[in-house]
Amino acid sequence: MKVNLVSIVLCSLLVGCSAPAPTPEPPPTATSPTKSEVVNKMIEAHGGLERWQTAPTMRFTDSFLPAGAESPLESHVTVEMTSRRAYLDFPSMNAQIVWDGEKAWSVNWKGRTPPRFLALLSFYFVGLPWLTADPGVHLSEPGIGTLPDDPTEYITVKMTFGPGAGDTPDDYYLLFIDPSAYELRAAEFTVTYADVLPPDVEFKKELGIFEAHGEFEGLKVPTRFSIYVDGELQGTYEWRDVSFTQPFDASRMEMPDDAVVDTSSPTREKTPSG
Repeated sequence: MKVNLVSIVLCSLLVGCSAPAPTPEPPPTATSPTKSEVVNKMIEAHGGLERWQTAPTMRFTDSFLPAGAESPLESHVTVEMTSRRAYLDFPSMNAQIVWDGEKAWSVNWKGRTPPRFLALLSFYFVGLPWLTADPGVHLSEPGIGTLPDDPTEYITVKMTFGPGAGDTPDDYYLLFIDPSAYELRAAEFTVTYADVLPPDVEFKKELGIFEAHGEFEGLKVPTRFSIYVDGELQGTYEWRDVSFTQPFDASRMEMPDDAVVDTSSPTREKTPSG
């Protein structure tokens, strides 16, 4: 998330305490779809789970254009599907970021965003339809929600995480699923990674709209994703050259002598009360 790359996804949307209480969602009825039915239909609409789970890697070109910028920041992303190890190459900087599953490091990285935070960021957005099936993911019962300037009543499912599920298990995604095609249309999400937030801010909230999809090797993959804060466009991701068949270069996990280890922290120390 991140012209300073961190400005991409880190913008405030703080809800005032005077806001009216939300209307409670009606409980499921005998004819209401369950969370499993809704999410399974969404995954099927995007090509199914088997192809995703059996792929050795996901590789794609990531292009992010912050609002007001003239040119995007482009990277080539490769993620090993089983371990979620990853390496990213940034041609314009001659830079690299690597996540080996335990630590992140970089070479020639000039951005302010911590490499550990950035390593799987785009992968999570691109793969969100299938990542609902990951271990440690919890899904709410379906609700109903709308998006700005869109009268459609989408099916909503909230995606949360159990302890130890990734660096920031306090994050959530509220998925907006098309009620007819069952494609993922949007996601409201939080940023809780401590070292990309001001000291007095615990989280920030964003809304991302999936504006286009493409067919790649049997899967319907998001290809354009715009992020908004309080109705204002913050930036747009575009993804292309998606492949699920390329081998993972394990030699990239060997840290070179000129690498810089990322020491940023996803969480803050809890101050004892009293």
